[in-house]
Amino acid sequence: MSRRSLSVRWRLTLFYTAVVAISGAVLLFLVYGLTQGQDRSQRVSSTLYPGDGPAAVRLLEGTTIEEARDQAAGSTMAQLVHNGWLALLIVTAASIGIGWLVAGRVLRPVHVITARAQTISADSLDERIALGGPRDELRELADTFDALLGRVQQTVSSERRLVATMSHELRTPLANQQAALDVALADPDADAVELRAAASTALDQSRRAARTIDALLMLARAQSGQAGRPPVDVDLRATVTDAVDQVRRPDDGLTWEVDLDEVTVPGEPVLISRAVTNLVHNAAHHNVPDGQVSVALWLTPGEAHVVIQNTGPTVPADAAPDLVLPFRRRADDRTGADEGVGLGLTVVRAVSDHHGGRLTLTPRSGGGLVVELVLPDPAVRRPTSPPPTTAR
Repeated sequence: MSRRSLSVRWRLTLFYTAVVAISGAVLLFLVYGLTQGQDRSQRVSSTLYPGDGPAAVRLLEGTTIEEARDQAAGSTMAQLVHNGWLALLIVTAASIGIGWLVAGRVLRPVHVITARAQTISADSLDERIALGGPRDELRELADTFDALLGRVQQTVSSERRLVATMSHELRTPLANQQAALDVALADPDADAVELRAAASTALDQSRRAARTIDALLMLARAQSGQAGRPPVDVDLRATVTDAVDQVRRPDDGLTWEVDLDEVTVPGEPVLISRAVTNLVHNAAHHNVPDGQVSVALWLTPGEAHVVIQNTGPTVPADAAPDLVLPFRRRADDRTGADEGVGLGLTVVRAVSDHHGGRLTLTPRSGGGLVVELVLPDPAVRRPTSPPPTTAR
């Protein structure tokens, strides 16, 4: 069991007291040394320049003037040393009280910060330290703590909204699944076709819930800030090519334009692949009949750019940034199919933040979006082996 150490206030008090005591002792020794040196100088002067005659060097009692002066000087020095040490003792004792008051004054803002911080809980994250006074180190500490509280409040609020929306998103397919099964089981005359239809509906809703859970797990992994393994070289052109091959179908009615440079960036292959796949899927899913999808990859010094454009309904400029929020969907998509869970762009932004990149959404003139994913690389490198040929 560890012993409780002295408080900061007591340590400051003892420090102040030690400084006063040591300074006083040094001053006392200096005064004593200077006085002794002056007395020796006077003795030498008396020896070199004696009095005018025998009567001038002796007193009536038979004591020389030099001896009397030595006795007086010795008595004065002894009294000086005694009084000096007594004064030092008094000053040291007084410095304890003065140091205690000064330390308390200096640490008062710390007590204010501590007291206010102890009253802040998860339900009162909107409170702040709001320390006044001069803008010194303690004020800077309080302001930093307030900024930290602001970030924590934003994170907690976002997580609470995500949990609430996630509960609703999971509740909907489960409720649909239960309703389909209840209807089928409640009809004693239901035939195989009706039971099969109910089972198919329940299976579709179960898959929808599974997709939501998978997206949430991927989002949690990307937002954790901890890589599952050290970054490795990711062939970004091959990753984008695979994503296009997974999403593009011969009968989708879309015109695809793919123009990819060769680039390798460090990162987590699974996360980067999921982010790129989500972008390509969104471009194809949120489109118009006979629309277009453009996928491009190019290099700039220190950065790799994945830019995906699509045609589609007009997106207001002020609504584009909100599409990265959890469970934000566009109802006016090309197919009307319920294939998304509303976490695609949220996962992409989390992957971008995890790799130190950025995600930008810009509405296109005439409808659709331009989505740009930028992944940084201090030294952009080309793959050692030739990349696979991308179909145009």
